Amino acid sequence: MRVRELAHVFLKIADIDRSLAFYRDTLGLPVTHVTRLNGRRVAFFKIGPNHHDFAIMEFPGMLRDDVSHAGVLHIAFSIGEQDDLDALRDAKARVEAAGYKVLRAIQHMVTLSLYVEDPDGITVELFVDRDPAGYRNVPEYLGAPASPLAL
Repeated sequence: MRVRELAHVFLKIADIDRSLAFYRDTLGLPVTHVTRLNGRRVAFFKIGPNHHDFAIMEFPGMLRDDVSHAGVLHIAFSIGEQDDLDALRDAKARVEAAGYKVLRAIQHMVTLSLYVEDPDGITVELFVDRDPAGYRNVPEYLGAPASPLAL
């Protein structure tokens, strides 16, 4: 396996409106889509050539600077060519052989993804993109319900 790029960062935040005011309005990050995922408000941003580069998910009631709650939801790395299940299978085998926990494999509308846990419990997504013809110009696919992926 060879990590090709850092694909996106997904943060847990306390108040999406406050965070949108900072990331969108203050920093100028372009919002691609705002939706609900698993009952929580989510915003996706597109900075570069990826379908999204940055995302935030609201966890109401989370205290500012509470390190047990604030922080990264997951980090994601692109590891193969479009729809390359072999790259995901190889990554799964490598992660398991090294003794790390595989959390789940998911078919998103925009990616095929393997979620694993790092030594500190941080979730890492290893993914390959799906054919962009299937999601291009449909921002609602970001955060759409996903299904299990058999690897």
